[in-house]
Amino acid sequence: MTPEAAVAQLAASLLAHEIDVSILASLQHPETAAILKQIEPSAADLLERDWAPSDFEDAAVEFCRLFILSPAAPARAAAYEANETQQVAGRIQFMLDSGFLELPETYQTLAPDHVALLLLVYSSLSDEDAIQFKADNLAWLPKFSERLERESGHAFYLLASKILQVV
Repeated sequence: MTPEAAVAQLAASLLAHEIDVSILASLQHPETAAILKQIEPSAADLLERDWAPSDFEDAAVEFCRLFILSPAAPARAAAYEANETQQVAGRIQFMLDSGFLELPETYQTLAPDHVALLLLVYSSLSDEDAIQFKADNLAWLPKFSERLERESGHAFYLLASKILQVV
């Protein structure tokens, strides 16, 4: 897996659903945490300690505020690229229907133009296919990243916005 693909998978996991124990464990892996602290220093405390139930609750509330309830930073192409949304969703739906793409359970309920789903697909492609997929389906990513950075009140989602800048 290329470094860019690994970054895309990390961002996808942060944006697919609320932070849970498994996501936290992967973020707190010593090598990963060291890099993430350099990207977003405000996340250092969350990367270095055991989380209490209130930490998970705070992250869940922010996830809902950002992405679910009158989303402050909608995580779907439809919010940024209205003209291209049907094409993006159609391409992904075709990949799902044709069996080319099988999704982990946590991604199965996401809309076909959801950023986490698109990043997961992108991370599974190589070379020219990845470049073409990015051009065709992720042109709106910088707009989403900027909005997420502006709207985020939680260090991990601020971290996600900065990770997206290198995808």
